[in-house]
Amino acid sequence: MPGPTAPPRPHGLDPDGFFLREGSLTHVPGAFRPVVAAVRERLPEVFGARLDGAYLYGSIPRGTARVGRSDLDLLIVLREEPADADRAAVRALGEDLDREFPEIDGAGTLLYGRERLLSEPERYDMGWFLACLCTPLLGTDLAGLLPRYRPDSLLA
Repeated sequence: MPGPTAPPRPHGLDPDGFFLREGSLTHVPGAFRPVVAAVRERLPEVFGARLDGAYLYGSIPRGTARVGRSDLDLLIVLREEPADADRAAVRALGEDLDREFPEIDGAGTLLYGRERLLSEPERYDMGWFLACLCTPLLGTDLAGLLPRYRPDSLLA
């Protein structure tokens, strides 16, 4: 008679019960690769040395995006807090990408300063979001500076 089996692991968790990152650049559908490449090329042009990193999130890095229906979701991290000019630059970039790439239906961008994103008040909000739902695109992955996350009361 076979022995007892372990209960199935919940989807999205590693064997130790920590969240797995939701997306990957390897999951980006072929139709969306040109727009992702354009973002990777243009962000350093827009922000220069002030750019700390950029991440994709949502359906594109999950591999579930639909051509002409899905938007491009970005998290951009700057070395300092963003200013109004940075927000205007992000809006302009999103409008340009939307015009140039019919594969996407708009671009939504979150813009944060590194210090704020890594701060204690953001540890279980934007920190969790970055570490678990965002796919690194440019820069050093800040997830290594954050704790590993489990579904628990701190996160809830």
